[in-house]
Amino acid sequence: MKAESFALSMQPPPFFRDHHLQDRPVLAAVEAMERIAADTCGRFPGHDGRWMQRVRFDKFLFLNSKAPITTFNRVEKNDHGSIRTTLTTRFKAPGAKITRRLEHASLIIGKGLPTVVAPPLEIAATLAGVCTVVDPARIYREMVPFGPAYRNICEPLLISADGALARVRSARPADPRGDLHLGSPYVLDAAFHAASVWCQRYCGIVVFPVSIDQRTIIRPTRLDAVYTARVVPVRTDKAPVVFNIFIYDDTGKLREAATGIHMQEVGGIRTKAPDGFYDKDASDPLVSFYRRVSGMILIERRAQTPFAAATLSEKEKARLAPMTQRRAQGYLAARLALKRLGRLLSGDGDHRHPRAIETVAEDGQSPRCSLVDGSLPFCTVSHDRRFTVAAAADRPLGVDVEPLSQKPLDAMHLYMDADEQAIVDRSPLGRANGNLRIWSAKEAAAKALGIDLAESWTHLRAVSVAAPYSRLETAGGQALTASHTTLAGHLFTLLTVDDLP
Repeated sequence: MKAESFALSMQPPPFFRDHHLQDRPVLAAVEAMERIAADTCGRFPGHDGRWMQRVRFDKFLFLNSKAPITTFNRVEKNDHGSIRTTLTTRFKAPGAKITRRLEHASLIIGKGLPTVVAPPLEIAATLAGVCTVVDPARIYREMVPFGPAYRNICEPLLISADGALARVRSARPADPRGDLHLGSPYVLDAAFHAASVWCQRYCGIVVFPVSIDQRTIIRPTRLDAVYTARVVPVRTDKAPVVFNIFIYDDTGKLREAATGIHMQEVGGIRTKAPDGFYDKDASDPLVSFYRRVSGMILIERRAQTPFAAATLSEKEKARLAPMTQRRAQGYLAARLALKRLGRLLSGDGDHRHPRAIETVAEDGQSPRCSLVDGSLPFCTVSHDRRFTVAAAADRPLGVDVEPLSQKPLDAMHLYMDADEQAIVDRSPLGRANGNLRIWSAKEAAAKALGIDLAESWTHLRAVSVAAPYSRLETAGGQALTASHTTLAGHLFTLLTVDDLP
C-alpha cells in the first residue's frame, strides 16, 4: 500500500501544557501514541491499536501556541497486514522554498494481541534490596518538574537496585475527554517518571523515553482508578538505559505491558540528578554473606503491592487468615522472600505459578524453599518491622535481623551467663552492641540447629564477640561462627553449621 497522509487538526487542551521541558510545553509521548493509534484504527477496522511495536519518539512536538496545530497521520500498510503510522508536521523555514516533513512519533499496529511475558507475580509484587523512598512532591519539584496534570505518581515511590514500585493514577481533576482508545494515558506516563527517578538514583542522569519495542494493552486502564507500576531495569550499563514496565490493578491482573523501553538523555535538557540523590558509591553490605549461602533475598515490608497475597498457596492463606495486620505483613513478606529465593535458585526454567511454590513445611511452622526440580535446600528466614531476609544453603543455616537498640540489655540475664557478660564487657563494641550480637547469634543458631530459642540460650555459650564475627560453642563442644553486618540501623546475622569465617 502506498503511504497516505491524513490531516489531524489538534486543539491541545489547556492541561497539555503542564507537560513541559524547561518551561516549553511538549506533546507527551503517551498522547502521541493515543492520537495516531486511535486515528489509524478508526480508518482501518480490524487493526488493534492496543498492540503496538517499534514505537519511536524522534522529535518533540512543541506546543508553542494556544491555536490549533495541524498534524498528519502518515499511514503505510505492510505486506503482512500490519500498519506503520507516523505523527508528522510540516515545517518551512523563513525564506525557504521547500516544506519539510518532521516525524515526531511512529509505531506499528498489529491485528491482534500477542502473548505477553510478564515477570512472575511474586517478583511483580515486591522489590528486592534496600529501598529509597521518594515523596511525589520531591519528584515533581526536582526530578520530573511537570505541571499538575502530569503529577500522577500518587504515593511515595519505592526504588531499589531491583527496580521501582509506583502507585500511579490519572490526573485530578479528571480528564474531561472521557474514555480514550488506549485507556488512561497518565498511568504509563507516570510509570515513565518512576523509571526516570530510578535512573537519577542509580545512573545519575535524567532520561526520557525514545523508543519502545512493544506495548500491549490487555485491558485499558480507567481514568478513575489507581494502579501499580512495576519498573524492571533490563540494561543499565550503557546508553540508552532499557526498562520493562508492567501495570497491574489491585487484584494482580496485568493491565498493560511496555517492554524494551529505551530511555536516554536528550540534548539541551537538564541531564544531572539533583545534588545528593545519585548514589554512585552504592554497595551491598550483605556481600560478605553471599559466599556462605546458595542464595539470599532481602525485601522490605513496605515494598509489597496490594495484590501480594494473590501469590499465596491455600496452605499459606490458611495460616495468614487469623493473623493481626502487623503479623500478617511480616508473614506475607517472608512468603514472598522465600518464593523469590526458590525462583532464584531454580534458574530460568522455572515457570511455576507463585501459588505452586509452597513455603510452609510439613510441620506447619518451618520455612521451606521449594525448587522447580522438587529439591528442598536448607533454608532460613527472619524479619523485623522493616526487613525480611531469606537464605538457602547446602547445609543447615540460620539468619536473624534485629533493629539496633538497647532492648537486649533488659533481658540479658535470660540468654547470657556471667562469663558471657564478662566477654561483652571486655569488648570494644559496648554493652548494647555486644549483647545484641550474642542475642542475634543465638537466634540464628537456634534456626540452624533446629532447636527452640529458649534452648539456645542455655545450651549455647558465647566464647567471643566482635563486630564482624561472634563465636559460639554448643554443650557438646561444637564450634559455631556467626557473621554480622549492619545495614540501615539493623544488625544482620548469618550462621551456617561447619562454616568458618
